[in-house]
Amino acid sequence: MFYKSHFGTILTTVLSLFMGLVMAIFIIFLNHLPFTWVNLFELTAEINLIVFLASLFIPYNAWGAWFAGLFHLKEGTLAYSLVEGIIPSVVLNSLNTFICTGASIFYNEAIPKAARMTDYLNGCKEAWIPCFIVSYIASFAAVALGKKVAQKYVK
Repeated sequence: MFYKSHFGTILTTVLSLFMGLVMAIFIIFLNHLPFTWVNLFELTAEINLIVFLASLFIPYNAWGAWFAGLFHLKEGTLAYSLVEGIIPSVVLNSLNTFICTGASIFYNEAIPKAARMTDYLNGCKEAWIPCFIVSYIASFAAVALGKKVAQKYVK
């Protein structure tokens, strides 16, 4: 495994893989798409890439900790974790919703060019809240799994 000495990189890799798979399955059901290997792979790869790149360049965890600090919550408590997880979920869910919806609409020849922007805006509006709820809940499992894997492999 690459970057074995970097706890954060291993955690980010596991997080992006897990979230990519969970969100891809959810999007397939949300949009009533056929559950095929092609749809699953395309969406998983797309979401995996978005989460991984965003995790490398956007300090959303620090923003989440700052947000939880606004409420004077004690670090390590359930309340702190729940509030801290809001900002990362908002950032990642927004990126996933806007990019995945755009890719599925703007590259779809079946949608007339004149209707694509309206479809895009409606698609983002309809998908954002349900995807946020799923990504927020799944992120706790993803982080726990990522920490477990990272602790196992960090030298």
